[in-house]
Amino acid sequence: MFLIMKRQLLVNLREKSNIFWTLLFPLLLATLFHFTLGSLLGRNEMETLSVAYVSENAAETDSEAARSGTDDFFEYLENLNQTWLKVRTMTDGEARTALENDTIQGIFYGGSKKRLVIGENTVHTSILSQFLDIYEKNEALITRIAQEHPEHLSDALSALENYRSCTRTVTFGGKSMDYVQNYFFALIAMTCLYGSFMGMYNTVGVQANTSALGARLAAGCVKRYKSITASLLSAWLTSFLEVVLLLLYMDVILGDIHLSGQTGKILAVCAAATFYSSGLGMLIGTAGRWSESMKNAIVISISMACSFAADLMLSGVKGFIEKHAPLINRLNPGALTTDAFYSVLVYNDTEKYFRSLILLIIYSSLLFGAAVLFMRRMRYESL
Repeated sequence: MFLIMKRQLLVNLREKSNIFWTLLFPLLLATLFHFTLGSLLGRNEMETLSVAYVSENAAETDSEAARSGTDDFFEYLENLNQTWLKVRTMTDGEARTALENDTIQGIFYGGSKKRLVIGENTVHTSILSQFLDIYEKNEALITRIAQEHPEHLSDALSALENYRSCTRTVTFGGKSMDYVQNYFFALIAMTCLYGSFMGMYNTVGVQANTSALGARLAAGCVKRYKSITASLLSAWLTSFLEVVLLLLYMDVILGDIHLSGQTGKILAVCAAATFYSSGLGMLIGTAGRWSESMKNAIVISISMACSFAADLMLSGVKGFIEKHAPLINRLNPGALTTDAFYSVLVYNDTEKYFRSLILLIIYSSLLFGAAVLFMRRMRYESL
């Protein structure tokens, strides 16, 4: 069986048309995507907001006073410090100069009359104004409680300090969440689906009524299950290695996707997707007495339809289907593959990842089982 598999792998590698469409074409398409869409990546990422804090008594040039004259409002802003928000203490003159030079997006003024100054009316205006609005509302609430129900003041302060216990933090696992990533993930899904070509050609090659090699195998002493298994494994291994090369090219050379230490999960879903496509190709290769060109057209039609529904040609198609007919996405291997990529490289959603992976494995097993039944039932009256 291993000798048959080795020979079939060599045949796969020598088929120039197969290698072009299953390996070189995706690499060329990835390069085209890089130069046409790569510049759009990162435009929707959250920018780091830099703001200045000016205390009430900070002198125009007294930088030390600006750093020492802080209050509760400054501590509130300090607690908001995240990777996307940076607060720096400045004098009024330093802050206005920095705002004019666009090195900061806003100025918070402390004291009894807190206010916010922003240079341009952008999305930062609403974000920063929300910080001030929340503080003023909480300050007014605490003042009212202290006046009307001072016995509950400590409870109110404790509730405000521990508000995070009532929320659940959800993080993103990847470096980008741009809609442009749809195209790159769908391209990988298409390459996985192109493994159907290998599965179909390998299956045709071991049938006595469609191939001279298949006739020799049927007339020889090789058992049918060995030729079937070797055919599937050689088709799957060739397709999987091609997808791995595409992943390395897009990650290391182009930098359009970032595996982010999730290589094992990505390879697992690619292995399942290429196993699905190999099983699909085998089933098409054994179905009916159609010509090889007819079976090839069926493989192309199915692969491109699934890729289109997975957002390869037009972003938003998969979302539209998910809204109106989600069952189609559960049956579409392209959508399952892109969902798995999103779950690993963008969102920390292990539930969707394992759902996609398990469905791909189940569908692969069903396709392979159906293809084996068709091949085992084949009988040849004369060789």
